[in-house]
Amino acid sequence: MKTATSIIEIEEFTLSSGKRLEKISVAFETLGKLSEAGDNAILVFHALSGSAHIAGENTEFAKDCAFWTEENFTGWWDGFVGNGKLIDSGKNFIVCMNILGGCYGTTGPSSPNPKTGVPYGSLFPEISIEDMARLQERVLKRLGVEKLKAVIGSSMGGYIALEFCMLFGERVEKAVIIGSAASTSSLNKLHNLEQIIAIENDPDFGNGDYYGRQRPDKGLMLARMIGGKRYVDIDTINERAKKEVILPGDYIYGYKLQHHVESYIFHQGKNFVKRFDANSYLLIVKAMQSFDLAGKYGSGSLENAFSRMPKGIEFLIVSIDSDVCYFTEEQDALVNAFQANGIKCAFELVHSVKGHDSFLLEPERYYFLGNFIDSGKGGKAVILQLQKEKPSEK
Repeated sequence: MKTATSIIEIEEFTLSSGKRLEKISVAFETLGKLSEAGDNAILVFHALSGSAHIAGENTEFAKDCAFWTEENFTGWWDGFVGNGKLIDSGKNFIVCMNILGGCYGTTGPSSPNPKTGVPYGSLFPEISIEDMARLQERVLKRLGVEKLKAVIGSSMGGYIALEFCMLFGERVEKAVIIGSAASTSSLNKLHNLEQIIAIENDPDFGNGDYYGRQRPDKGLMLARMIGGKRYVDIDTINERAKKEVILPGDYIYGYKLQHHVESYIFHQGKNFVKRFDANSYLLIVKAMQSFDLAGKYGSGSLENAFSRMPKGIEFLIVSIDSDVCYFTEEQDALVNAFQANGIKCAFELVHSVKGHDSFLLEPERYYFLGNFIDSGKGGKAVILQLQKEKPSEK
């Protein structure tokens, strides 16, 4: 299935900081058809390094985007989304956008500044998860979508989905949050800090004004290595590493690689720098650092925060038992706070050995998504049947 990335222009957008951006481009893709009643729209939020390209094959966007490599050609959720798949485009109108600050068609630091004609670089302002959510709401209106059958977010996309529900939940029927949380944990903040330092300490970073010359590839590669080792289970890394070949030129900062597992994570980082912009990576990670729904809406209490959640949304919280990026305890906190406020909330625990990236790799383990989304208005029977499980002992 061939798909294409489209661009919509927003003349002006005010950030939560009060700063303004002008002439913003937002990249988006749609699958399926919006019903006459307008009641079948699903908005999917991608994770940190994702794009609007959710399903199908898209090679043509490489003409418009310098970071569009072969790794981007197949939609990042292709196993989940499409006609007859879990997120069924035969029944639903599915929308996915590249987030604000990204590097896949939506305005970000690598985009031309309309005032200067050259990339923003260091002049691009800091953004928040709220900004990402509000901009996508603006685009939905331009697309003629007034209400949403569901919003779905995995990993950092779950942040945006939760924020979107806090802001615009009166127009949302259902929400699916997969492997995510209501705030960035202290452990993730430390991992993020390491990645920020890795990029900003690269001699080629130049305070973010590196466009037109050598990019901070070593810093971005190291950042991805720091973050990437948490995305899959260590046994999966060991298994994948067996296929890696250590080449004579494989080294970083003078250290010659000595083990296949080193080669695996090195090549993951090396490939990543071809398809992502260091400034965008920094911008998004910094936005994650300040994400905290309890602090923002509930004076430190998630239960208080969700008392302000618009009523009527039905949530499905999905946890992955081998996830070491967002632990099950973080999804438990969401469930408990929803239930304390009388918000309908189902819970599913996915048993997987693939860790956090299970939500990208194993559609067969997420069979329940289609039932939850397409069970009819309200989906009450399905929600009542879903039972919370305890993680299996290992």
